Amino acid sequence: MIEMGMMDDIKKAQEMAANAQQMAAQQGVDISATPDAADMEYAQTAQKIATSGLPGVATIKSIGETGKTDAGVSKQYAIDVAIELEGGDAYDTQVLQFLTDDAIGSGHYEAGKRFEVKVDPDDKSKALLYGLAE
Repeated sequence: MIEMGMMDDIKKAQEMAANAQQMAAQQGVDISATPDAADMEYAQTAQKIATSGLPGVATIKSIGETGKTDAGVSKQYAIDVAIELEGGDAYDTQVLQFLTDDAIGSGHYEAGKRFEVKVDPDDKSKALLYGLAE
């Protein structure tokens, strides 16, 4: 009895997975994309910056697509910025960050716009933009 119930559950799970794949294909989403080493490094760096990053303000100098997408939802952008850390350090770097079309369409990600930023304390060339700076 238990075995049959488990087999039914497995069959239902397989059907649900097949339906999800079919729906994703109809919507043009590539669910076969798997994270590569660069994606894994990006995730680890983002986590580190979120928890222990140095705060500051970044001014966008230029922005452009890299051609990389994140599961078909977000696009990666190379954002050239001038960073001013709260401790007084000022320098230029390039931020690689995934953004949605809505975020880009908002008009916030343009040259001259200022964002709150957090920087990797061990490698100040690595940073992430957060909300608009006041």
